[in-house]
Amino acid sequence: MFFKKKKKEDEEPEDIEDEADDNPTVSQNQGTGDISIGRLTADIEKLKAQFKTFYEMQKSSNERFTMINEQVGELRAMILDRDKDSKLVEAKATQAIDLVETVQPDKLMIELRKIDNKIEMMKPPMETNEIIINNTIAELKEIRTRISAFKGIEEAMKLGEEVKKGWIQNKKIDADIAKHASKVETIYSEMWKQFNELQKISGIISDLDKSIKQVSSEVDSIKVKMTSLSNKKEFESLIVKFETFEKHAEGVISALNNKISDFEQDFNKNFNEKTAKTTKLIKGFETLTAKTPDLDKYFNLLEEEAKKIPEKDVNVKKIKTPGEDEKINEEQKQGFFAKIKGKFKKKKGA
Repeated sequence: MFFKKKKKEDEEPEDIEDEADDNPTVSQNQGTGDISIGRLTADIEKLKAQFKTFYEMQKSSNERFTMINEQVGELRAMILDRDKDSKLVEAKATQAIDLVETVQPDKLMIELRKIDNKIEMMKPPMETNEIIINNTIAELKEIRTRISAFKGIEEAMKLGEEVKKGWIQNKKIDADIAKHASKVETIYSEMWKQFNELQKISGIISDLDKSIKQVSSEVDSIKVKMTSLSNKKEFESLIVKFETFEKHAEGVISALNNKISDFEQDFNKNFNEKTAKTTKLIKGFETLTAKTPDLDKYFNLLEEEAKKIPEKDVNVKKIKTPGEDEKINEEQKQGFFAKIKGKFKKKKGA
């Protein structure tokens, strides 16, 4: 359509030019020529607009053709894939048909029926065998219960033997503990003796302090009296006597101080050594309690056995002060072993 219009428009100016050449009257009339040129320019602009629209329509049609080509290619690929799948399905179907032909299902059904008949024939003997097996299992359970009862008796015997062995070992441990407790009691009594000696020495020192104070008071009184005396020789002789007495007293005090310091050093050494020994013994008792968790039971058994034995009177030496007899506490009468036992019971209760 557009090409035809263009051809017509191209043909019109040629006709106009021919007419202008043929007709000299048209060339002479310039007004009419200007009008025809304006029309031509308008027609040309119309043609340009039409060409632009045609070009855009051609672009859109090309794009549509490309999209259609792509879709056609995808459809071809899908068709090819489906052809491949259909070929695979056909191949598998042929394989299945071949397998069915080789297997022969009619014969298989006949054989399966024969096997079912054989299974039905075997059911009654199987049931009888199951009954026999259940009876034997019940008898075996009864036998196991009886054997377990015998095993329980044997285990009880073994436990009794183990308890006896443990009791014997605990008796040995009790004897060792009693020995250590007696040692600790002797250490405690020696410590009390040394403490009493120290108290005696402190009493002697206090007496010496009192005597020195008395002497100093007497010296002061004598000095007051000597101020009234006029004889210088007697005064000098008295001063010499007082000086000698003071030197003697100072020597006695220094000797006592040296003895006290030596005694304190010895006492501290002995006290530290004995406290270290007691701590070791306590640690040993703690390890024994940790190793034997049922030590409380064994102590109770030992107490019961000890109650059965007649008690013997124990001579306990009392420590005496210079002038007074000290009273023994009830805890000391119970003994060191009872204290340790009480401590262990407290620890286990905590």
